[in-house]
Amino acid sequence: MAVYLHEEDLPEGVFAPGADIAVDTETMGLITPRDRLCLIQLSDGGADEHLVRFGPDSDYAAP
Repeated sequence: MAVYLHEEDLPEGVFAPGADIAVDTETMGLITPRDRLCLIQLSDGGADEHLVRFGPDSDYAAP
């Protein structure tokens, strides 16, 4: 298994179009308006895991 760490967004083509994706999120707390999103873990059930880390000043913009 390989773990890939990405900053702010996934690169294009990481997952096949139409693939089922499992998602797990990590936040700074449980109150979403107050506590920011820190990390998303994504997997299509294969051998690779993809982590997307968001910095404290992230605007969470993605194409």
